[in-house]
Amino acid sequence: MSVAAKLIPYLAAIQHSLPREIRNPIAQCLGKTLSLLQHKRRRMAAYNLEQLGIDSAEEISRKTVLNWTMCLADQIGSLGMSKKELLGMVRFEGRRNLEQALGSDRGVVLLTAHLGNYELAGSYLAALGFPLYAVVEEIPGGHTKAVNRIRRRFGMGVIGYSNIPKMIEIVREGKILVLLADRDLGGKGIDVRFGESARRLPLGPALLALRTGAVVQTGYFVRTEGKYSYLCVIRPALDLRPAEPLRQKAKSLTQRVAEELLQAIRRYPDQWFVFQDEWEPVGSRPPQPSSALLRSLP
Repeated sequence: MSVAAKLIPYLAAIQHSLPREIRNPIAQCLGKTLSLLQHKRRRMAAYNLEQLGIDSAEEISRKTVLNWTMCLADQIGSLGMSKKELLGMVRFEGRRNLEQALGSDRGVVLLTAHLGNYELAGSYLAALGFPLYAVVEEIPGGHTKAVNRIRRRFGMGVIGYSNIPKMIEIVREGKILVLLADRDLGGKGIDVRFGESARRLPLGPALLALRTGAVVQTGYFVRTEGKYSYLCVIRPALDLRPAEPLRQKAKSLTQRVAEELLQAIRRYPDQWFVFQDEWEPVGSRPPQPSSALLRSLP
């Protein structure tokens, strides 16, 4: 396990020992320092925003690094939070949307982006009592084990990125499966229009939802000013357009998910924490839906 991963519990304990009016300025100071030092991260954030047609991308990117630091601090700090403290930090818009989707007993595929404190979002929803599982990627150096401890703190389940049978099981049990849908980590997605450019997004979430009959929703969890530290938004369920063939439906659904996520990113551009160049010309690679997913579904 890396030194950074080993430090997480100690950092959480230190944060918990400090009142919020002290630890927040410390995190802000650290964030401002990192925004000056992390030139590569800042440049990539600005480049990604430019692909969306957002003005003042360079200026916004400085705040992006600051917000990323603040979110990371709250995520680590949640290891020492009480449920009451966590719930008191958040204003929830669209709770009824999620409750209605869950009430259908079809399972819910909840899609979000690397926007705001997407890690803390799962903890918050689990703390409210929602039966929720997040799909996560393996991070080397022992980070996954350390972060999963934080993720499970308030009852959220965790599923590995490649464990497709478990994902299907969760959905068919009528529970909520959360996936990040703004990056194609497996390299087997499709090109969709995303702002002013094309971006390759995963097709798997759409195929999973369509073949299991799950409800599909998008949402996000962003930092705010004022009484509440965060805003949690869950959008109404998406229409799955049953008249189209499966493959076309999956492509259409992926594009519509992209449009909803893009709308949220444009509203909070300084909280889109993607620091990789994943843009490409439309049609430069053929779509390659996961063969493992297709084999797992009847």
